[in-house]
Amino acid sequence: MPETRKLPFQSSAEFAGSDIFKECLTDHPVAIPAGNSQPISLLTASSPLETPLMLSGTLRRLLLLGLALASITPAIAQEKLAWKFNSNESLKYVVEQSTKMQMSFGGQKQSMQLKQTLDMDWKINEIASNGDAKMVQTIGRVQVESDGGLVGGFKYDSSDSAAPTSPVAKSMADVFSRIINKPFAVTMQPTGKIGAVEVPEELLSALAGSGGAMSEDTLKQLMTQSAVTLPTEGIRKGESWENVQNVDMPVGVMTINSKLTFNGIDAATGFAEIQMQPTITIKSKEGSPQQITLKSAKGGGKVLFDQKAGRVAQSDVDLTMELTIKQLGQQIDQIVEQKTVMKLQ
Repeated sequence: MPETRKLPFQSSAEFAGSDIFKECLTDHPVAIPAGNSQPISLLTASSPLETPLMLSGTLRRLLLLGLALASITPAIAQEKLAWKFNSNESLKYVVEQSTKMQMSFGGQKQSMQLKQTLDMDWKINEIASNGDAKMVQTIGRVQVESDGGLVGGFKYDSSDSAAPTSPVAKSMADVFSRIINKPFAVTMQPTGKIGAVEVPEELLSALAGSGGAMSEDTLKQLMTQSAVTLPTEGIRKGESWENVQNVDMPVGVMTINSKLTFNGIDAATGFAEIQMQPTITIKSKEGSPQQITLKSAKGGGKVLFDQKAGRVAQSDVDLTMELTIKQLGQQIDQIVEQKTVMKLQ
């Protein structure tokens, strides 16, 4: 309640030394008659007329006490969630994304399953005075496995020394080989917001040769989306904040507006539990021969944030979208189910 915040006591000791506490004790002082070693009750009255007055004073004291003690509880329950790093520290995250897609076009139906696994390494170089972490991020390994669809089944693993045989896998190898183990600088604020992504010239040249399959903006988006953004101030259980992400796609721009709600600290693990509720919109690119319409979207997720260590332990997000894509008089209806899991190794 807003009223409780007007009495910002951080502890019971601070409240005990306050003027309000003293007023609670001295509003109607207890009298001890001479020769009587027992105090007279606060509700004892010498006449019937005094009883309502003394009850009024007692209730007032109890109200003040309750109000003041209530003000302590929110202050204690408030939690500060922030990313924490140490110089020369290394973190490794694995991102797994599973996608099921159903497509209908020209009276035909196709289904496809795709699994992608991305290994990411974070090497912390320096912590600025404002808490910003300057780090080098590297994509160490990419695995892709597909089944069904127009391209059929194939597997790709960037760590495999054998050359891929599938035409699609060969195309992927050409794209991903340009970014695998190529470090780039990232600055992250304690909230998790990415302040800057610096792509080295060598990597930019490599991306330019990918035929548009991978670009500087695509790489920056990937890095920006890999960190969960936290509120700047302390937060209480049940309170929420928002995070907005824009994802460039060949057919348009997807905007994901996520409502994140703090569900408290799990006593067993010590992890902060954060519920995610995304709202998705898609806008077709102006002048594009493909026009995309998002008919429906639903999803949700959960983040487990290690408050003590100051990092995400795991995040899970599920999305289901129903889309329509029109091109050259043809219409393709799609239902996409996607599950993304990010784990700290």
